[in-house]
Amino acid sequence: MKHSEVQTRSKKLPAALCVAVSGGLLMCTAPVYAQSLFGKLVEQAVQKVAQPSASGGLQQNTLSASDKKQLEEDKADGMLDQKNVKSDKRGISGIYFANVPMGGVSLNQAGAFAVGKFLVEYDDATGVATIWTRHSYEATDPAKLVPKAQFSRTSTYKDRNLRALQTTTHFLLREGNPASRQHFLYGQMSYKTDLQGNLVPEKLLPTGLESFLELEPGILYVGSAPYAGDKTNPDGHNLLRQGTVLPMLVKAGKEDAAKAWTAERIIKQYRIADAAFDTALENTAATADPNLALREPSSELPTKSEMEAAKNQWNILIRTQAVGGTQSGRTFKLVYTYPATSFENQHKKQWVNNTYADTVVSRSRVYVAVFQDQDSKYWTNRFYLVEKAPPGVFFAERWAGNYEYALPASAIPLAIEKSAALKYQSSAKTK
Repeated sequence: MKHSEVQTRSKKLPAALCVAVSGGLLMCTAPVYAQSLFGKLVEQAVQKVAQPSASGGLQQNTLSASDKKQLEEDKADGMLDQKNVKSDKRGISGIYFANVPMGGVSLNQAGAFAVGKFLVEYDDATGVATIWTRHSYEATDPAKLVPKAQFSRTSTYKDRNLRALQTTTHFLLREGNPASRQHFLYGQMSYKTDLQGNLVPEKLLPTGLESFLELEPGILYVGSAPYAGDKTNPDGHNLLRQGTVLPMLVKAGKEDAAKAWTAERIIKQYRIADAAFDTALENTAATADPNLALREPSSELPTKSEMEAAKNQWNILIRTQAVGGTQSGRTFKLVYTYPATSFENQHKKQWVNNTYADTVVSRSRVYVAVFQDQDSKYWTNRFYLVEKAPPGVFFAERWAGNYEYALPASAIPLAIEKSAALKYQSSAKTK
């Protein structure tokens, strides 16, 4: 979760991005630099935001009369109310209003619109939340279509992510599609360093949506994720800066509740939701699949030294963050392991005898591991045991038993039924 500390875009933006979202929703016809997008009106507005407003963003009185009219017309439009929204178990789906002025940029970036009303739909079956504006239903003109924004979890281990979303006690989607960042904009404060080395508010810059965090039913935070703390800055220091805008989507009747969500509370909620999902994700692997079966052992038996190397390498692998770290609350002890494939050589072109030759640099094969946690529950995963070719040997004339490392083949430990786990224990033999 790495995010840019200071938003100071300097590249040229197309005309459609000249929407002074959160400052004035001003339209322009020629490309300008991002620093001047907001014009004189917003330069004045910056002075008014020395402290965050009660709602976490700019007040409506920073808008011009015409811009305010556009925004109110968008909020009053009844098109989104007529849409048939599929309900979800968490009650996230529905009509929302932004707590700060926002802008929608068209598909071809030739048009931009004031937007304040949104239709949010969460799909329990896919784990995807979609945000629509009234401009998201345009079918023919790319200058009028504002693409829908979507949020989800990472596609890695998609099935497990979906099951975790269904059981997590809090709700957070961290992955936004390009439209969420490029076509849904609000004004976020950028900062400069004064002569004393302090970060001070400078100007508002157009910023896309980055998170989808449920603060409470009917209130969604859609701004930047809080940065981790360090030796000089507290946790979430990017949200605690003077003048930081906290964009939210709020259902009707929840306006006062939204104003009570300070930066400190949002940071805490984000951390709780993130930890809750991690716990739920770990628990998805802890439920044994009754259909999970181990791979059959290879007919090529290992030597005793190879078997010992495999055990040692698994003990290293299971403690790595990428493997054992996926079950941070559990400790594992190996029961047995065995090879499931024969060795396959890995080749590399090397300079041998005054010419480049296709040489053997290592060989590997897949091992299956069966292990138990501290509660005697059975687990399994797979890994590659890699043996390095001896120095000076280029064509696999011999092997010296130099088992250099192991690579995860099925890194995530998975719970397995006892009978399935012990099926090949008697087959774990050596030469």
